[in-house]
Amino acid sequence: MRIYLRSRPALLAPLRAKEAYLFQQNLPFKGPVLDIGCGDGFFASVITGAGDSKQKSINKIDAGLDIVGSRIEQAQKSGVYKKTVTYNGRRMPFADDTFATVISNSTLEHIADLPIILKETYRVMKRGGEFMTTVIAAPWAEHYFGNKILGAWYKRWMTKKQEHVNLFTHRQWDDVFIKAGFKIICKIGHARALVSTWTDILHFLGIPNLISYSLTGKWVFFPKLAEKTFPISYFADMVMSDCNETDAVAIYYELRK
Repeated sequence: MRIYLRSRPALLAPLRAKEAYLFQQNLPFKGPVLDIGCGDGFFASVITGAGDSKQKSINKIDAGLDIVGSRIEQAQKSGVYKKTVTYNGRRMPFADDTFATVISNSTLEHIADLPIILKETYRVMKRGGEFMTTVIAAPWAEHYFGNKILGAWYKRWMTKKQEHVNLFTHRQWDDVFIKAGFKIICKIGHARALVSTWTDILHFLGIPNLISYSLTGKWVFFPKLAEKTFPISYFADMVMSDCNETDAVAIYYELRK
């Protein structure tokens, strides 16, 4: 959580800390490894150790994949990936049966053509390969703090702002993965309602981060101050316990081809 507070808006720290913990339980990943929706590579740098200045070596990821305009050029410079590749939204530029491990963090809920990307993920994976992913679930939108004040309008607005086009229940997510051919090996509800509520509140408290980034290219201008003023213990207690799948606002899956 401290790494995120020093480098990214505070709204990301609670949820991303738990997600990073879940992925790290499977290190070292069996290679070759593909990261779908790599963005600027920061999350991957956290789970591999590149985001920790005390870490002497990192587990490099073979390929990072994302669309044009996703800050993927920053991922290339991060040193986390052996290569980064842009995706046209239809066919991944990899041969069949290439990757032993695929990871994707909080990406699938944003993809309109979800069946296509899951079909492509399945195609480029080796037989017996592992697909580890986190997704936002349907209850997420029910617990925005703004809903209490502005009701359904706010829920629709914030869902659109966050570009959540696939807010499925846990059973619907199960069906999506099974239909794509995957076998569910592990499923963990890893965030409860309060995480969504606080993330919504922290969106607005993160306006200074947007200003800092637009002016300096850095999300956090005073990293030590951000770390010291954030109630880390409170949020750590909130996110580190798992929760019932039905009530979870975010779910971690381990899938197998």
